[in-house]
Amino acid sequence: MLTVESAARITAIIVAIGILQGSLQLLFSLKEFGSSGLFDWNSRQILARSHGASRGWMVGHSGSVWLRIVVIARIVCSIALITPFQSNLLYASYATIILLSSLFLTYQIRYGKDGSNQISFIILAGLAFTFLLPTSSPFQAVGLYFIAAQALLAYFAAGISKVSNAQWRQGSAMQSILNTATYGHSTAAAVLRRRPWLGGFVGWSVIVVEIIFPVALVAPPGVLVALLFAGAMLHLGTAVLIGLDTFFWAFTATFPAIIFVHGVLLGR
Repeated sequence: MLTVESAARITAIIVAIGILQGSLQLLFSLKEFGSSGLFDWNSRQILARSHGASRGWMVGHSGSVWLRIVVIARIVCSIALITPFQSNLLYASYATIILLSSLFLTYQIRYGKDGSNQISFIILAGLAFTFLLPTSSPFQAVGLYFIAAQALLAYFAAGISKVSNAQWRQGSAMQSILNTATYGHSTAAAVLRRRPWLGGFVGWSVIVVEIIFPVALVAPPGVLVALLFAGAMLHLGTAVLIGLDTFFWAFTATFPAIIFVHGVLLGR
């Protein structure tokens, strides 16, 4: 069984790796936020209006400079969050800074957001809470309970959403996704086109794993390991085939919290 401290530290390391990767990718694309970039000031104003948001807190023509500062701060704090042998107060500070920077970037950049952004936000909030409380507090584990509950809810909701979709039930969803320009993989799409049964098998495997994933909390240890492995392979597959690599880090970062809560519920 993982302790609160060990579960929080492992979670912090995994989520920080994902944030570091995403921040480095964003850092090298910030030229698009300059005056001649794809997402210059005028473009971001239009995006803000289309989302019904106020532009009062949006950085202006010098936005690329401010965005660069925030992204570099995220990189530094991510590395610090990975670094061992520091106080919990420092870890809480790093998580909070990254959390606030995520809010800032969400407001400034209104494109390309996905479920990994949301789950990372939840993880950072849970970690900040856990690290802020003293080890003697009976409420220190609440942050881990929160992370585990949100992760299981996300899996279950994703499975229910898929099973209610005709393409997923018929087994053609995977081929359709892999045929797209944004998330496509021509080789994998061709394989599924030649073997439709394989698309159905993969699709229903994803649905089943996602729907039964909450069982992990009360399942025997062997079943827990199998479900976590299946979840990790699911996200690894989406990273390799679809390019959603941030999903892998964000969702696997919730696994230590799930293991911790599982141990508490089963008295291990």
